[in-house]
Amino acid sequence: SPRCSLNSRWSKPTIGKLKCNIQASWINDSSFCGGAWILRNHIGDVLYHARDAFLPRINRIAAELSCIYWSLCSLRDMRFTSCEVWTDCHAAWEAITHTLAWPKYSSQTTKIWQVIQVMRKVSFHLSSPKANLLAKEIACSVTRDGRLTSYMALGGPAWLQDRIDWDNSLAS
Repeated sequence: SPRCSLNSRWSKPTIGKLKCNIQASWINDSSFCGGAWILRNHIGDVLYHARDAFLPRINRIAAELSCIYWSLCSLRDMRFTSCEVWTDCHAAWEAITHTLAWPKYSSQTTKIWQVIQVMRKVSFHLSSPKANLLAKEIACSVTRDGRLTSYMALGGPAWLQDRIDWDNSLAS
């Protein structure tokens, strides 16, 4: 079942778990959205991170759900079977964990749950914005800097390495 942990800083997942922080950068309903995810293990090491640009979405919730779907498809395609998904978008978290109460987003949440059925164990968690800053920085590089090239890479982005190290030094 989903947990809500509004820690002000990023925390490591328990041993054997993978933590995927996800963020969409949404400006308005006529601009490209940015999306990012960053996958870390219980030591705090970044295994992979990715960035993509998405067609305009009607609001931040729809953008975040698109980002969650894209990230889960990526993880599934890389043969990951379980992870914790962390978002700081409370409404997107609600739409996924209480789908019947959010019918406007049912087509998106249905696609998300279809991907999860292929994987073994995915749980959704609510992050504080401060604990999700790395994913936000990567996602904002699309909307702020116009970086529309999508990519996925081993490890974390070099330009955020100091921040990754800082997170690890503070993480519980």
